[in-house]
Amino acid sequence: MSTNEHTTTLPAAPAYDDVAVVPTAPAHGLASAAVAPSVKDEHLPLNRKVHWYRSTITQILVIGGVFFCAPGMYNALSGLGAGGLATPYWANATAAAGYVFMAFMCIIGGIIVSKLGVRWSLLISTTGDIIYAGTLYVNSKYGTNWPLMLGSILSGCTDGLMYSIEGPIITAYPEPALRGRMLGLWVTLRNLAPIIGGAIIFGLNHSVSSTGAVSLETYLVLIGIMCAGPFISQLISPPEKVQRKDGVKIELRKTTLTETLAEFWKVISNKNMLLLAPLMFTSWFYGSYIGTLETIYYTVRTRSLSAFLIPCGDVAGGFLVGAFLDNKKISVAKRARWSFGVLMICNLACWIWAAVITKQLEDGNPMIDWTSGSWFGRTFPLFVLFDLVTMATQTMLYWLIGHLSSDFMTLSFMTGFLRGVECIGQAVAYGIKSSASSDWISIGFNIGFFVISIPWAYLVVRKIGVEFNTDDISKLPHVDTMSQSDVETGSIDEKEKA
Repeated sequence: MSTNEHTTTLPAAPAYDDVAVVPTAPAHGLASAAVAPSVKDEHLPLNRKVHWYRSTITQILVIGGVFFCAPGMYNALSGLGAGGLATPYWANATAAAGYVFMAFMCIIGGIIVSKLGVRWSLLISTTGDIIYAGTLYVNSKYGTNWPLMLGSILSGCTDGLMYSIEGPIITAYPEPALRGRMLGLWVTLRNLAPIIGGAIIFGLNHSVSSTGAVSLETYLVLIGIMCAGPFISQLISPPEKVQRKDGVKIELRKTTLTETLAEFWKVISNKNMLLLAPLMFTSWFYGSYIGTLETIYYTVRTRSLSAFLIPCGDVAGGFLVGAFLDNKKISVAKRARWSFGVLMICNLACWIWAAVITKQLEDGNPMIDWTSGSWFGRTFPLFVLFDLVTMATQTMLYWLIGHLSSDFMTLSFMTGFLRGVECIGQAVAYGIKSSASSDWISIGFNIGFFVISIPWAYLVVRKIGVEFNTDDISKLPHVDTMSQSDVETGSIDEKEKA
């Protein structure tokens, strides 16, 4: 809609007992038809006929396909530890730099998406990982280091933009009654890449029973798969064309840069975002620790096997918690609190197990192959469990965020900010492991910070499904809402704000 058309003033968003409504201001055009994400929305009838291409499940499949090709294949390489290289320290240093830029792009990515639109932003976001995989090939073949740093920075920037798109799609597009299962599907799709990529890696390296780097053919095959990502990205439907079975419209609103920045600041400075930030900071901290252990102690073929099998833990974790979070026999409040409590205990248990394993590895200094018996049996299950618990925690956190807003751009700011905080944590984690520092630094830092973050996150969790303050983030100027009759007719009753 052109900027000289009139702006329709719409009613203020209603406040619900169970959730903070996060409306955002329309400017120079009609606002999106967003609905306050009430627990009651779970019971809206899913009886609207939708075109399969515009359905929410198709959008999840498309974003999953994009992730499969770009960050997914990158994750397959990361699953080897050190990107498949012979030593971990330079790879960890470049990864730390990449995560710094990724954090920045995650945080501001929502602003870019609001200006470029979903399709163009998604296309751009698929390019960086292709370049990074190419620099890994150059480093492995010629020993040239500087392209690896450049590739990691470019990859971090484009991945940060992708996370700013992915987050609101997986939280705003699905119908509330299906959100948990849709998140489980998203987890499965995004982890098919490490599984299939890991199978390819394992097939190309299964005979290498020594430590060191993977074969050069490994990089070429994965780069070929990554190149499909830009084409798949063009299949995504813009928010305003998505058709939900509950009849609710989702639109990418048109705002001026000043208004976008004001909304962005309103979201990221909200107390609920700040309370969740410490937990998000530590949520992926284990990656550098596990990757370094694999590079130092595992043979190449065992690292390849790990890259193939460990993502299965991600899939299991996402689906298990997703199914639980969609269980309407249990209240939303109990689902939020029970899943949070169980997952926090499991995360701490993993790090205690990691501390025991670290001591044993330091004392024994083994070279671990899958034929190594007890050594493999002691370490490999821990690596799988770390992935299972972490992805289950991620699914739970995105589900929580989905209860804070239903507006696409607001969710883009929210998920981008929190993903940016995660990236800062990953940058710190990989920075610690960019030299031969003690593993006890990673273990001690993570356990300490993780324990501190739990009570702050619980202050948000305890409000889900019970009560939620409607100050700060819920008082952005306007929102467009649909009543039940609106859902059935597809119309929006435009009224003056009271």
